[in-house]
This record gives sequence, structure tokens and C-alpha cells, in this order.
Amino acid sequence: MDTTRDRALRKLVLVTDGAIVAVSAVLAFFVHAGLRALVPVLKSPPAFEEYFLVVVIALPVWLALIARFDLHRVFERVWTRGELVAGLARLHLVGAVALAALLFLSQAVLNRSLVAVFLASSFTLLYAERAALGSWVRFQHERGHARERLLLVGGASEELARFVRHAQASALPPTIVGIVGEDAASNESAAPEGVRPIGAIADLPAILHREPVDRVLFFPPHDDPHRELAAIEHCETVGVPAAFALDLTPAGKSAPTVRRLSGATFLEYELATKPATSLAIKHASDVAASAIGLVLLAPLFVITALAILVTMGRPVFYRQDRAGLRGRPFRMLKFRTMVVDAEQRQAELQAKNEMSGPVFKVTGDPRVTRLGAFLRRTSIDELPQLVNVIGGTMSLVGPRPLPVKEQQAIRGWHRRRLSMKPGITCLWQIGGRNDVDFEEWMGMDLDYVDRWSIPLDLRILLATIPVVLSRRGAR
Repeated sequence: MDTTRDRALRKLVLVTDGAIVAVSAVLAFFVHAGLRALVPVLKSPPAFEEYFLVVVIALPVWLALIARFDLHRVFERVWTRGELVAGLARLHLVGAVALAALLFLSQAVLNRSLVAVFLASSFTLLYAERAALGSWVRFQHERGHARERLLLVGGASEELARFVRHAQASALPPTIVGIVGEDAASNESAAPEGVRPIGAIADLPAILHREPVDRVLFFPPHDDPHRELAAIEHCETVGVPAAFALDLTPAGKSAPTVRRLSGATFLEYELATKPATSLAIKHASDVAASAIGLVLLAPLFVITALAILVTMGRPVFYRQDRAGLRGRPFRMLKFRTMVVDAEQRQAELQAKNEMSGPVFKVTGDPRVTRLGAFLRRTSIDELPQLVNVIGGTMSLVGPRPLPVKEQQAIRGWHRRRLSMKPGITCLWQIGGRNDVDFEEWMGMDLDYVDRWSIPLDLRILLATIPVVLSRRGAR
């Protein structure tokens, strides 16, 4: 049962983890300095200010990985020693890869020995924190202080029986105070195994006065809050939350969530929901990395622009309306690689289109200039899209944006690719690009949308580097 208290505790754990990771980084710096006195072959670390800047950049990624691997759910489950070691090992393995990517993008230099000391100290302190919290949670639960006490209201139903089975089988089971129903007779027949009947619903005020109760759960036939106003008022009087069971089994595969929008409450169904915190980290990382990239690549931008002006004339940039998030049109930037009237000449080449579906690709396209072919093979033509990323219309990683006209021709499930912000690179880019047919391309995009996570973005970014260098699938 995901409660407000659970969410608050998870946030508290993340805040504590952030402090621990920061302490681990500082500790690693000074421990490494001590090790250098014992092992002279170790290289000198960078200045503390430069090192601290890298830590500040890496910290949000570390916290996002902790949340992604559910390592912040310390108060909601019992971690065995093996599960905790495996979870933290995976965190630090993926974190090391992410740190390597950040160092590559920022051009910062850190000793491998310093990184190793940081990973060891972070692992040790995070393990110690979770072991201590886990012991405290188990101790409190065994004494009953941290065990939630639930009162059930309802008749005989599979929903109520299923809830009781799952609750009793959980690692930190709640205490079920008892069950109340319409009357004493129906209450006896409704009580699942291990749950005692303690009265009728008319006795609710007396029961709440007599028994310590943290939450009252209403099941059929008492699951309509409009018919149970008196019971809700009794709960409100003594300050106990009242929760009503909902049958949210959808016909499709979407996960239901309750949302509050403009003063109205909605039950929302969405396939492959994305954590808002992770999306915010993705956006912030996109902007930061793109800004750094634009600064570092400024000389290449100038050289490319001059080469286009000398060999092809104006304009230097190619602007085209593409379909962005949910189909929003935006103006995408690229270095120009074709003749000026390329779009007007596309119709005469339509018969040579090599792609299935509504997209257009031609090997040896005569509209591409000699310099343009080089820019495409090296993917230099895509670099101006860093400006789109900073502007918020694109991401570093996401389904490639199609021209608005081509995207409008795509129907059905393929349009679900629009549920993520388009990107400069994606699974299609690293999976063969123009060597992949349309259906496989769309399948890759949907796979990305359904499985999206920050670690997946990092893997795609790292895999893009050798693909660009080898020019695989580029035309």
C-alpha cells in the first residue's frame, strides 16, 4: 500500500543518501591523499574545486539510480544481506558507467584510483546506512510500533479475501484489528481466515474509540463513499483515514493512477508511466550536457559553417518542422547537406524510396552535396540539434523526430513513439539506422518508450560513440 507516509520516507531516504554520497566523495578525496603517501605510484588528484564540481554534477544521477533500483524503499520491505549487496553492487556498476560518460562529456579528468576509492566508500556507507535502518525497522515492527493497524469494513468478497492474503504474506505484515459488516451474522461469514469479527458497522464509533486503528479500509458492499458518509464522519472525528477499495482492472494494459487537476479528481490510465523525478533529472541533464557540448564543439561549428558557405553557399542551417512530444510541431536545426531546392525535388525521387512505410530514404540521393555526404556519414550535421535540446523541444536520447507530414501518415500503435520527447540519438541510431526497415524502426522506438530509464539513456549515449566513429548505417 503506497501511502503519503511511504512517499515521504522514500524522499527522506534519498535526501540522506545524497548527503552520504557527498560525504563519501569528500572522504574518498582525503583517503586517496593518504594512500598516495603509502603508494607513491598513484597520480596526484585534480584540484578539490574541480573534483567537487564533478561530484555536484554526478550526484543527481546517483540519486536517480537509487530510485530506479528501488533502493530508497528501506522502510517498505525487508532486505536480505544478499539482496542489499546485489542491489548496491548494481547501483555502483551502473553509476561507474554513468560517471565515465559524464567525465567524457565534460572533458574532466579524474584518477581511476580516486574513482575506485569513491565507489568503495559510497558502497560501504550506503550499506551501513541501510543495514542500520533495516535493523531499526524490524525492531520497531516486532514491537508493534511501526506496524500499521487496519480495520476492515465489508462483506464476503474475493477482493477482501485477496487483500488479507497478500497483507499476511508480506515481509512486514500489518496488524488487522478485525472486520465489521452490516450486522453480526453477516460479519461472521465475511471474516477471512485469521481475521476476527468485532462488530457491525453501526458499532464503528465505539470500535474506533476502543481500538488503536491507523486506517479503515472499506470493501464491497461498503465501498461507495457516497453511501458511507456517516462512517467517513466517524473516521474524520477521531482523525483516522478512510480508504475505499476500487475495482480498477482495465480492459487494456494501462496502469491506473489518481490525479488531481484544476480542482477535479481523475482516474488516469497510462501505459508505461514515467517517474516525474526521473524525467526532471533527464531534462536537467540534457540541458547541462548540451550546453557543455556547444561550448566544446564551438570550433567545429565554426569550421563546418565556413565549409558550407564556401562550397554550398547560404543557408548554413537547414530548418524543418518536425513532430515533437505528443505531436507538437517544432523547428529542428541541422547543418545543411542538400541543395537549396531539395524539398521541391523529392517528388521526382519518390519512386526510388527504399523505406517501407511513410518515411523517405534513398541511397546515393542526388540532392546531397559532396560535403553534405561527409557531414551525414560523420553525423556532424546533427550537432545543431543541441540547440533544440537546450530549448526543450528535443532530448539527447529519444525517438528520432520525423517531418510533420511523415508523422501524420503514421497510424495506430506506432504513434505511441510520440509519448517521449524526440532525441538526437536512439535505439534506431545505434541499431543500424538506414539499414533497418520501417517496422523494425518503429518497434525499437516503442521498446524504448516502454522500457525508458536513465540507465537506458546512458547505455544508448555510450553505444552511440562507436557507431558514429564507425559510421555504421549512416548515409
